Amino acid sequence: MANENLDTKNKLLQAAIDIFGFKGEVTTREITEAAGVNVAAINYYFGNKNNLLKEVENYYANLLNSKQHEILKNSDLSPLEKLVKWAYNLTEFMFKFPAVTELVISLATVDRTYNPALIQRVYLDKEVQDMIEDSIIKVTGCSNPQIVKHKYLEIFSGIVGLVVHHIISKIYFSEKGISGIDSDKELKEYIERFITDILSSK
Repeated sequence: MANENLDTKNKLLQAAIDIFGFKGEVTTREITEAAGVNVAAINYYFGNKNNLLKEVENYYANLLNSKQHEILKNSDLSPLEKLVKWAYNLTEFMFKFPAVTELVISLATVDRTYNPALIQRVYLDKEVQDMIEDSIIKVTGCSNPQIVKHKYLEIFSGIVGLVVHHIISKIYFSEKGISGIDSDKELKEYIERFITDILSSK
C-alpha cells in the first residue's frame, strides 16, 4: 500500500512537471487526467494544488541548481568559460521555462510566508556565488571584494534584464521580438560579449 501511495504521488508530481514545463498554467483536471488518477488525489497527497505547484517549483530549482554546480565545478573549463557557460545556461533555462518565474511570483503572492526554492538555490546559493566571484577574480585579477561583488551583480542583472526583455518582446512585439537575439548562436555570442565587456571594464 505504501508503494502504491508513493507511485500515485510521483505520478501526480511528474504530470504537473511535464505539463507545466510545456505550457505553464495548469489545471487540476489536466494534472489528474495526465496522471490517470481521481481529481481528489491532489488534495489527498498534497493538501491542495498550490502545495503541488511548490513541489514543481522545487523540481525546477533543483534542476537548475544542479546544472550550475556542474558547470562551475568543471575543471576542464577556464574561469571565463565557466562564467559564460553558467550565464548562458541560466538564460536558456529562463527562456525555455518562463512560466517558472510566473509560478514563483504567483505562489509568493498567495502565500506570503513562502520562500521560493528558485531564489534560494539560484540567487542565494552561497557556494554558487563564491564560485562565480572566484572566477571573476581569476579573470580580472581584481581582489577588491566590493568591486568583485559589483561585477557579479552586473552579470546577474544583465541576465535578468535580458530575460525580462525577451518575455516583453514576445508578448508585445513581433514573433521575433526586438532584441535581435533570435537564435541559440546569437544568444551565446551576446552573453560572451556582455560578460567580457563587464569583466574588462574598470
